[in-house]
Amino acid sequence: MKPTHYILAVALLCTGACSENALEITPTDRLSDAVVWESPTTAGFVLNDIYDALNAGPIVGTWLHLPSQISNDPLDNFTDNAVSGPVAGIPSRQLFDNNSYNPSNPIFDRTWNMMYANIRKCNLFVEKVKQASFDESQKKVLLAQAVFLRAHFYKTLIDLYGGVPLIVEVLDNTTQGDAIFRPRNTYEECVAFLVEQAGLAADDLPESWSGADVGRATWGAAMTLKGAAQLYAGQWPEAAETNRAIMESKVYRLFPDFGGIFLPENENNEEIIFDVQYAPVIRNIRTHQFWGALWAEKGSGWSAMSPSQNLVDQFEFKDGKTEAEGSAMFNPDKPYDNRDERFYATILYDGVPWQGRTYYTRLGIPNNYNEFTPTVSGNGNPTGYGLRKLLDPTLMPLNNNLNGSNAVIYRYAEVLLNYAEAQNEANGPDQSVYEAINALRDRGNLPRLPEGLNQTEMRNRIRRERRVELAFEGKYFYDLLRWRAAEEVFSQPVRGMKITGSSDNLNYEKVNVRTITFDPSKNYLMPIPQDAIDQNPKLEQNNY
Repeated sequence: MKPTHYILAVALLCTGACSENALEITPTDRLSDAVVWESPTTAGFVLNDIYDALNAGPIVGTWLHLPSQISNDPLDNFTDNAVSGPVAGIPSRQLFDNNSYNPSNPIFDRTWNMMYANIRKCNLFVEKVKQASFDESQKKVLLAQAVFLRAHFYKTLIDLYGGVPLIVEVLDNTTQGDAIFRPRNTYEECVAFLVEQAGLAADDLPESWSGADVGRATWGAAMTLKGAAQLYAGQWPEAAETNRAIMESKVYRLFPDFGGIFLPENENNEEIIFDVQYAPVIRNIRTHQFWGALWAEKGSGWSAMSPSQNLVDQFEFKDGKTEAEGSAMFNPDKPYDNRDERFYATILYDGVPWQGRTYYTRLGIPNNYNEFTPTVSGNGNPTGYGLRKLLDPTLMPLNNNLNGSNAVIYRYAEVLLNYAEAQNEANGPDQSVYEAINALRDRGNLPRLPEGLNQTEMRNRIRRERRVELAFEGKYFYDLLRWRAAEEVFSQPVRGMKITGSSDNLNYEKVNVRTITFDPSKNYLMPIPQDAIDQNPKLEQNNY
């Protein structure tokens, strides 16, 4: 479903009908409410507008729905995976690191209002389509898509804030007054709602779409949302069952080339379950400018998400061990040799070819905007690493109107990881857990997991596998929260790599570049924005 099919104004579909009486002229620039709901085609334009809420467009201030960025700062910058580059007004630096965010100054300031605005659109659509006169069989798939999208918007809220008001009807303060104000449902009620709604959507959604409809919600998308909701809630047997059903359906499989999953020429490939659709020029995406390397002479990027040494250290060497685990393949003079193939598809490191030149972060290269600069004053790289994943190497940072790469929300690798985690927690590391994780390791050209791991050892391996596989896809931030691991992780400094010396005698030094203050008594949930609390007297604030 490329954007050209849902950003066209409905005015183009109106006729110029009018009467002799000027007071009875039918507007030609819009469809009346009655006309919109007369057929599945016109109702579909309203549904397309809801899909458009996933596709927030190329303006940074409206990037609120992508899986990896729901503010003007990528989610991985709120973890030890990455550090923001030299960009002004970045909440991970100004608010998150020093724990100064609060209800009046939240780090995800527009998310609450935008999600509820989208939910209201879904509620209106469901209400109107149910009342419409066209065939019931045509209503089913339209309603299922709206139910899925509503659940998706609710999941964003629930993951950030815990229990939220569950509203499934259209509210109108002109007719309902104070009755529109609702208290928060419990977290358990919200999870049950997500599971129910995703299941209902899955019942009526197709396994796939074709032609211009590619990109719409499918059975697999609804099931993946359901399984993720169960996983995040710690409903281990249920999450394992849901994700197993996706695996056994054989609808999806791993794309053979990890680095190619996200490139435009491979979009909507066999691994993709649900993604946000973009297109060059028509609806483009500015990731190359914000996340790209600082190429001054080729149109500089902002390097707004610089991978950390902490993340680099999680990528194993080809013997299946990390440096900390004593890999025999680690060479301190060549620390980037012999790594997991996913490392090379994820990280730009000193000396690697990139976009027709060599990417350097070492000190001493003249006029090098990517030189390691932990203070991030002016140009410079705060960690000694750049982002490779998600970027098209054929596009320079400022070729924004040419970037039509889709933004992945769910892919099959996540289903395998979700299943492995849930099954291990429910029943321990049986053979099916090994098979799920080893499928990912096979693609990374790594040895299979050693046999005989106990549940704790397998849990640690799954979490590491998840971290490297899904890096920069917006998952790790939520993982740290749901695992209740943030306080331990953030007790350690975020590190970068300082490289000095000459090309034939380089010295590699891991240095601290960032500290994060985290209060476990409150920071596992985000503060509800104060304006929402002020508007709704029944809302109770989180512990802020």
